[in-house]
Amino acid sequence: MSRTALGLLIVAASLVPRAVVAEGGGGVTIEGFYGLERPPSTSFSAAVSGTTSSPDLFSSSLQMAGGDILVDLGGLELGAIVDTTFGSNTASQTAIGALGGLALGTGSVRLDLLAEAGGHRYGNLASNPEIVTASSTSEWLFYVGLRPGISVKLGGGPLSVGLWGFARWDVNSKDVPVTVGSAGSAGSYKLGGSTIGATLRLGFTL
Repeated sequence: MSRTALGLLIVAASLVPRAVVAEGGGGVTIEGFYGLERPPSTSFSAAVSGTTSSPDLFSSSLQMAGGDILVDLGGLELGAIVDTTFGSNTASQTAIGALGGLALGTGSVRLDLLAEAGGHRYGNLASNPEIVTASSTSEWLFYVGLRPGISVKLGGGPLSVGLWGFARWDVNSKDVPVTVGSAGSAGSYKLGGSTIGATLRLGFTL
């Protein structure tokens, strides 16, 4: 995650008034996460099929890192998220979105059932070794998604660990004209699709 994105998360957390956290709520939680995201597929079922049939899930997936801010309003949960992928010889993906849904559970265990929506950036298109030149180096698409997760507080303190699972769908798509191969043939690179993934999460509740 870039320093700018991390700075935005910290500033956003500082602007959340304590008064918006309803009595009995879980407060404001700042999290970092790391995991894997599958490359975009034509549909959710294709993404799942590609995951289950991959002989080497780690090397065929994109590594992901990011952070989120979650505000528990006594069962109703709102927040914001930013994350980015990285890997060799592939276009990067960055997502910035809003979160909303339910926070369920008692004691130290919490179940998050969230929806998300925001902007999905495809960047560094020329990183693909098959692409010689591209008419655009990055494009933003609008996406929606689902994000279930579970977390456990450590020793009843402010620190928590857990897991996120997620699925995202780009609402629109974009065809970027490119030049491919050693012969310099004209072609197009289609951006957009469905992605799934999972991450480990580490949080601190204010």
